[in-house]
Order: sequence, then structure tokens, then C-alpha cells
Amino acid sequence: MHDLFILAIITPLIVLVPYVSRLVKMPVAVLEIVFGALGVYFGLFTPNPSFGMMAEVGFLFLMFLCGMEVDLYMFRQMNRALLKKILCYFGILYALSSTITLSAKLSALYIIALPIVSLGMIMTLVRDYGKELPWLDLVLKVGVLGELTSIILLVVVDGIYLHGLGLELYKTLGILLLFLGAIVALMQIFNILFWWFPGLKSFIMPTTDQANQDIRFAIMLFFSLIGLVAWLKLEMVLGAFLAGTIVATFFPHKHELFDKLNDIGFGFFVPLFFIHVGSTLDLKLVLDNPKLIYHACLVVCAMLGLHLVASFTLFRTHFANLRNTLTFALSASMPLTFLVTTASVGLRVGAINQNTYYSFLLAAIFEGVLFTTLIKALMHTQKKA
Repeated sequence: MHDLFILAIITPLIVLVPYVSRLVKMPVAVLEIVFGALGVYFGLFTPNPSFGMMAEVGFLFLMFLCGMEVDLYMFRQMNRALLKKILCYFGILYALSSTITLSAKLSALYIIALPIVSLGMIMTLVRDYGKELPWLDLVLKVGVLGELTSIILLVVVDGIYLHGLGLELYKTLGILLLFLGAIVALMQIFNILFWWFPGLKSFIMPTTDQANQDIRFAIMLFFSLIGLVAWLKLEMVLGAFLAGTIVATFFPHKHELFDKLNDIGFGFFVPLFFIHVGSTLDLKLVLDNPKLIYHACLVVCAMLGLHLVASFTLFRTHFANLRNTLTFALSASMPLTFLVTTASVGLRVGAINQNTYYSFLLAAIFEGVLFTTLIKALMHTQKKA
């Protein structure tokens, strides 16, 4: 009964957020985090394990939707020179991040956290501005590789902190490589199958479908891969992301499927995740400890600095003007979902303490508000020009 009572309080917040977002011009995801923090601060609800479980499903569903934006054949068609530039982009990010982390004697988790590029907020930009803009098209490609890199690194970090640099870690990495190899092999097999039997795709996901078979198949794939990676003791986010990628790669004819799942996800499950994230933020502690805000601002500046250096080094000549390069750097510098995930994993395995976790959450909020506002301002000036 208590679980239903929490939902009865949270669902009005979910309904209210878009209206407030339009009023105050803040990203919906950021407001959901703020509402979650305020809800706990004013005693409207108290998080419990059941709410946490529902929120985790919401996050996994978000990663599934992000995976559905990834068509693996996109990398085959991509210009090799551009692909090399993107790989060099990540090389610069991780080199600078390692330098900052080691020189400042920070937790090793910062090496992963500072260069993170995630599809979460990029997808909100795609919904607002479309994929046709050159900077957004490029940041979407960068986000795909960034998401995959972040997922794999999180699995590695999880293994290192839980098992140390011993046999168990090598076992975990071996399982990860075998799993990824098996997925690639299966995708090749099904690629051949669908080539020989093109009608098989329509059988699995009929074009005209009264029973919503496409949703049933997608959800089955979603939970099956999550269950498999959980059984293999890998990060569940890997299974969710790969499930979405498989759907996008093999069933591109089902354009309406993404819209259906997008409506379900962003209408209920994803907001649950962000509200839960906000509920873990102790506002009283943050207000009593200004150092947390200062630390969060340093994280924001470091992340933006890394992306500005890498963007202007490699993509200055790729875009028509400096405005596009700056917009690209800003859009790559607000990995709200994965920064929160990295902080959660770091706290769980003991890589960071509670205060650092709060700083990362605040940094994610600051980036979401500040950078989306700056991007909107830059887009406005471009229209005037």
C-alpha cells in the first residue's frame, strides 16, 4: 500500500513537470531531478526499495531508447577520416582527463566521469532541433561511441573495485569480451537469415499489427538481454542498450515503434528515474555545505574545458563557423544520465564518497540548465544572422 501511495504522489509531479518546464524554460529531466529533491525535502514522500527498483527499470528503458537511436550500419557508411577524428576526439578527452585526475590526486573514477559523452540529453536536443543540423548530426555519432565506451568502462570499474586487480577481474573482462563477441556473431547470423528470408522481419514485426506485436517483441528482447547480462554479472545497462541497438539495426522499417516506446518511456518510466535521482540528493546537506556546490562547478568547468579543447582541435574546420563548433562542444558536455549513473556506480562500489556523489549530481543539473540555455541562445543568434 505504501508503494502505491508513493506513486500517487509522484505521478502528479510527472504531469506537472512539462508545464513548469515551459514556464521557466528549463529541461524536463533537470526539473524532474529538482522535483524529486524537493519532494523528499518537504516530506511529500520517502524513497523505498520498491521505488528504487521502478526507477532502475526507468533508467534501463532510457538506455534502451538510446540504443534504438544506434544503427550499427551507420559506422560502415561513415567517412573513415571522420571516424578517425572522432576516435582522436576521445583520445584527447581521456588523455586530458587522466592528466587532471592524476595531477590533482583525485579518485580514478574522474578519469571516466570527466570525458563522458551520453545520448540522454543529446536525444532531447534531437527532439528540439532535428538531426539535420551538422553539429547535432556529429554529436549524435560521437554520443553513440561515447555511450558504448562509458558502458564498457563502467563494467571495468565495477570489476576493479569489487574484485581488485586479480583473477576475478580478468574473469569478468573475459566474460564481457565473450558476450560482446557472441552478440556480434549472432547479429551476423541473423543478418544472413534476414537476407535469405526477407519476409521474416515482417513476420516478427508485422507492418499492420492489431496486437502490438512489435512492442511485445521489443520488450521481450529488452528484458531477455537485461536478464542475460545480470546472470553473467555484468552491468544491466549493457543489455538494455544492446537490445535497443538490435531493434534499430534489424527493424528500421518500424519507424512508429520508436515513437510508441518513446511515448511510454518519457511519459512515465524515465521521469520515475529522474525523480528518484533527485530524491537521493539531500538538499539540507547541500545548503549547509557550500563546498559541494563549489566542487560541482569545478566538475562542470573541467568537463566543458575538455570538450572545448578537443572540439576546437579536431572539428574547427569541419563546421562552417565557430558557432557550430561551440554548440557541438556544449551539447557533448552535458551527459546528465550517464554522469548520474557513473556517480551511482562509484558510490556503490566505494570509488567515491557521499559528498562527491552529491557534487556529480549537482554538476549534472548545472550542465543541463546552463548548456541547454546557451545552445538555445546560440541557435537564436544563428536564426537572426
